[in-house]
Amino acid sequence: MLAKDVNNTVRNNPKESLSVIIKAMQMKTDFLNSLEINTEEDVKKLFDVIFYAKRHYNEIIGNNGIDKIKLAFKTLRNKDLPYGERVKAFTLLKASEPEDIEDMAREIIHFLEPEKYPLWTRWLWNPNKNSGSITYILKDGVVLKNEKDYFDAVSELREILSIFGLDSPTYYYASIFLVYSYVRYVDYATLLAVDRKGGGLYPSHLSTTAMVLGLKSFLRVIQLANS
Repeated sequence: MLAKDVNNTVRNNPKESLSVIIKAMQMKTDFLNSLEINTEEDVKKLFDVIFYAKRHYNEIIGNNGIDKIKLAFKTLRNKDLPYGERVKAFTLLKASEPEDIEDMAREIIHFLEPEKYPLWTRWLWNPNKNSGSITYILKDGVVLKNEKDYFDAVSELREILSIFGLDSPTYYYASIFLVYSYVRYVDYATLLAVDRKGGGLYPSHLSTTAMVLGLKSFLRVIQLANS
């Protein structure tokens, strides 16, 4: 299903950066699994770890109130419910940009159960436009048609990454790869790439990847712990 690009290079030895990002992702998983929504501050904590959702915090609070958000998050965290039912419950929250709330729901589920569900946002795969970073690595002629196709493609990506030493019981490495690919694409598209000739991992892009993954606060904790 996936096309393999053998031209990727590695520069500046990003292993340490990757290990820190993985550690921050695990911290985010632990945080979301322990978070209880009882106050507006709790809601703010939730929105603060979702990069693109921060700007919706005031609107979501104003349109829905604590009780509705609490119930939606409780349903989202219910691992006994089907994936789609959990996402749907969260997207019932009133929002001017419901697609961001749907992305948020899928991202939260990924971090709640990273060993079971891959990260899925519109910039990784948008089924309405058949776009997103997963499409950059598909074999010619392969078109994802549904949720199962996307999950299967990311599962295959995880297997390929494991061959190159990025082995994990979770989808963390696959998430980093897909978000990193998106970040690189945006840089190219806006003519801001650090090095338009290289295809390797650059620390600046890894930093942006971590930011898009909503890891800023967790990276700060790691930095303080190591200072």
